Amino acid sequence: MSDFHPKGEVTKAYDIWNEERGAGLRALIVVDKNGDIIFREVYAPGKAPDPNDMLAAIEG
Repeated sequence: MSDFHPKGEVTKAYDIWNEERGAGLRALIVVDKNGDIIFREVYAPGKAPDPNDMLAAIEG
């Protein structure tokens, strides 16, 4: 997600804000229809998310 203005508000809410870089961390977050986080994974630069991990969380 892009988090331009106010800068960092969304990434801070999801606890993926990197104060040192002034930007959000690379992450994949899946929120269900009730607003609950059902999948959250933070990735190192250059590491691609595995879509199977996310799909397993969604399928429950």
